[in-house]
Order: sequence, then structure tokens, then C-alpha cells
Amino acid sequence: MRRSLMLPLACLLLVPAYVGCGGDEVPATAPGPAKEPADILYSLQYMAVRKDYHQAAVVAPITPDIVYPGAMHFHQDAKAMGLELTPEEIKGLGIEHLAAKLDSLPGGPSDDYPIKDARLAFDAGIYRLAKGLTAKSWGKMKHMGITDNVAARMYGSQTIVKDMALGFGDSKILTVSCIKKPDGNWGISFMRYEVNLKSLKQD
Repeated sequence: MRRSLMLPLACLLLVPAYVGCGGDEVPATAPGPAKEPADILYSLQYMAVRKDYHQAAVVAPITPDIVYPGAMHFHQDAKAMGLELTPEEIKGLGIEHLAAKLDSLPGGPSDDYPIKDARLAFDAGIYRLAKGLTAKSWGKMKHMGITDNVAARMYGSQTIVKDMALGFGDSKILTVSCIKKPDGNWGISFMRYEVNLKSLKQD
């Protein structure tokens, strides 16, 4: 699913505490559920920099129609970019039993790939893509606009997806598609880099 979204960003009154990280700021404590699409940035920063493997689940949807294809695409894209998980990360993510097939996941369920495993693979895929940026790059990441993704309506008239652009300087680095979940909070349905990570200058 590829989507796009743009809302005016309201001032966030309940932002998690921040601390310096090599001169850059990232959340010091785990952010709660995303009340708005913009809140997802803070979970990504915290997860990637603090290496809290459980944070991805906070901003992950649980419906199979999103989880199965999302997990497949996350890991395919990460593999194409040369992003690999370390043994420590695989253990922390709880996916030892899936590690050998992450790069060839199916887009739907099977007898040996139930939804509980797809959710683990989805969360691991978010982390695997996020680790493509350094801690300093995540600290500099800012919102660069949110747009409605009209194409997402093909999944149902009630489906609401917004595409959030993230970047630093004048460069758009990442597009995160955010889907409104049944509980009213927002989750990640898709992520894609808009730059070649190998040529991106990171401090």
C-alpha cells in the first residue's frame, strides 16, 4: 500500500520528555499511542535511538489486511537497501523462529505463518527500516507535511490513511503512511525512503 497525507500540524501539548543525544533531541521515555499522525515520529525516534524493540507495537495496526502485506514489503525494501538485523536485535524482537524467512515472507497467511507471527514480522520490519538512519539523523528529523491518501479508500470507505513526510534540512527523507486504527489511535501502514541511504550524508 502506497499512500500520501497532509494536515496542518497542531501544537502538541503532551509531548514526551526529551533529552540530548549527541546534541540532538529524542524522546527519553516511551511515547504512548499516537493520537495524531504527527505523534508517530516520536515513537520512531525513541524506538530507533533507544533500541526499544517493543515500541513498534505501539504504532502498529493489528488487522491482517495491513499486517501481512506490510511485513512483506518492509523486509523486501530493507533487504534491497542492505539493512540487516543483528542476532541481538532478532532476539530482542522475539523473531528467532522467523529470522530465516524474513526476506521472503508471503503477503498472506499460511499454516506456518499465522497472524501472530505476521505481527511480529511487521513490528520487526518497522525497526529494520528505521535503523537505516543514525541516532543524530533521527534527532534532526522534522515533520515536512501530511497529506490525505485518497487511494486508501479502495480498502473501504471508512479507511483513513494519511501520508506524513519526514526529513531534515531541505531533504525529504522518509514517507510514513499512517492509518487510523479501530481504537481511534494512529498506526503505521507503510514506510518508504525517498532518498538513497548510501548517498545520504549522516553525521
